[in-house]
Amino acid sequence: MLRLSLGLERGLNWITSFSGWISGIAMVLMILLIFSNMFARYALGMGAMWLQELEWYLLSLSVMTGISYAMRYDEHVRVDIFSHNFSRIGKLWLDLLTMVLVALPVSALMIFYGWDYMMVSYTRNEGSPNPGGMPWLFLPKMMILIGFVLIIAEALRQALRAARKLVFHYRRPSRNNKENPRHAA
Repeated sequence: MLRLSLGLERGLNWITSFSGWISGIAMVLMILLIFSNMFARYALGMGAMWLQELEWYLLSLSVMTGISYAMRYDEHVRVDIFSHNFSRIGKLWLDLLTMVLVALPVSALMIFYGWDYMMVSYTRNEGSPNPGGMPWLFLPKMMILIGFVLIIAEALRQALRAARKLVFHYRRPSRNNKENPRHAA
């Protein structure tokens, strides 16, 4: 069971790492696109609406793939009103309960309700209302779904990690006890 859990953690860790890499590449591309759009508009006196809207597509890609990566490194917004007083074990319990009772259900709800939002856009072949704008408006909406799938992956990884550490904490014999009662004859 431990081997399966560790294997699953590693797989989810790889997914989160890959999403962070995608987020970083999308951010670099977006910055380059913004600078080139500004140069084309102000230095050359030309521009294209679809290039401006492509910035939003890249922003949605960067943000929605970067959230799970930020969660991985604990760089997300977090309210630590009570947890700074908790012991290491208390913080593990808080992390486990937060992932299981908040992150996973909220992400599942966002995917459930976001699916129709994206599918309506896809079936209507929704595009930009601006002349010369980007087609396929369902793509940024689909990024909402992908982002929450990645959040589920990271929340599962963190829940597995916290549960594994808690199991090992409670299975470990106390330091005062010289004999291990499980191995007594």
